Amino acid sequence: MKKRNLITSMFALIVVTISLIPFISAHCPLCTAGAAGGVAVARYFGVHDSLVGLFLGAFIISTALWFNKWLLKKGKNFPLQESILVVASFLLLAVPLYTGGVITDFAMVKSMPEHHSILGMGIYGIDALLFGMIVGSVVIWGVFGFSDYIKRKRGEVLWPYQGLSFMFIALSVLSLIFWLLTK
Repeated sequence: MKKRNLITSMFALIVVTISLIPFISAHCPLCTAGAAGGVAVARYFGVHDSLVGLFLGAFIISTALWFNKWLLKKGKNFPLQESILVVASFLLLAVPLYTGGVITDFAMVKSMPEHHSILGMGIYGIDALLFGMIVGSVVIWGVFGFSDYIKRKRGEVLWPYQGLSFMFIALSVLSLIFWLLTK
């Protein structure tokens, strides 16, 4: 039953994402759908929370940049718009995960650091999922910034789906590092 609900949810997410692409002109709908699908599958198969957090961080950034691009096309632009949207996207995901008990509270992590943390961050009360989300968000935001820098500097991208390629490479390398640290 659980597997059927997961497959139905993933299918619905993909259908909704694909159906909205032409109307929204998303920043990167492939990035967003890929990150969301990756999180659902990883959690289902019991992948370490730090790895799932990396993909949640990518999802957060993809969603924030998607919405930012949509606002810019509507002529809406205010100071620090992208940064505010990134922080809002992060909080809109992290707070419900925390209140729902998916992200363990700081006292619990400190009491059982080996169970809920990565890289010894448990002594500071940082949950593995939250740590992965922070690292994933910062790195993927930087990767997209680097891709945009190349596009501005050259006047064009190096190859089609350059940003997606950079994100895939960054997530692959980070996932390998986190997997080696948690196995």
